[in-house]
Amino acid sequence: MLSYIAEKLNPKISGILAGLPVGSSITLLFFALENGVDYVTKVALYNIHGLFAALAFSIGYYISTFYKGKFEVFLSLIISFLSYLIIAFILAYVPPHIIFTPLIVISLMIIATIYFSKKENFSIDKKIKTSVSDIFFRIFLTISIFLIVTSLPKYVPSNIAGIFSAFPSVLLPLLLIIHFRHSNLQARTIIKNTPFGLSSVVIYSLVVYFTYGRWGIALGTIIALACSLLYVLVQGKVLKALNLIK
Repeated sequence: MLSYIAEKLNPKISGILAGLPVGSSITLLFFALENGVDYVTKVALYNIHGLFAALAFSIGYYISTFYKGKFEVFLSLIISFLSYLIIAFILAYVPPHIIFTPLIVISLMIIATIYFSKKENFSIDKKIKTSVSDIFFRIFLTISIFLIVTSLPKYVPSNIAGIFSAFPSVLLPLLLIIHFRHSNLQARTIIKNTPFGLSSVVIYSLVVYFTYGRWGIALGTIIALACSLLYVLVQGKVLKALNLIK
């Protein structure tokens, strides 16, 4: 879906949407259904911790797009994965704080958003017809990533599972598809707009932390999604009013 938006509308819009709590919401929902509300409450703060690693993934991929060559997509994948894994495994053993961790993550996301907003966006001019095999590949890749991430509680401690619940499971397939089918410029455009939406994941996870145990999974999810979307709208208006982003 997001790759379709990138190709038919704008990679910038697709990048912003990729940062929203789509992947985290599905992952935490599966965690709750399979492992219970208490488990999700335990890992929700580690999900926020995991956004440090998600930002490292984004920066690593962005930097790698300045290399253009035969193995550029492979290089981008390796650099972004290594950036993610290094930060993820370090933070897995640093307990998150209910106040300072969200504040630090949101601050970093806003700084990254302001910095990247000054960089050029590249649209997709050449339209490439999407085949049935392309669609199946996109679906297979996305579902495979979700299955791997949601199965982690069976094999790893809750802190590591929580960190990896913030893995960019929606962003990664989108980047690979756009990078393969178009160029490093469009992939760069997607990645530079992702931090704008990633800060909303902090709000989503915080609301899950406070609501799942009190009001249940369904209502907690609805409230969390509503709060995260409201946050994105307010954030955008404030940053634009202050002329910090275009």
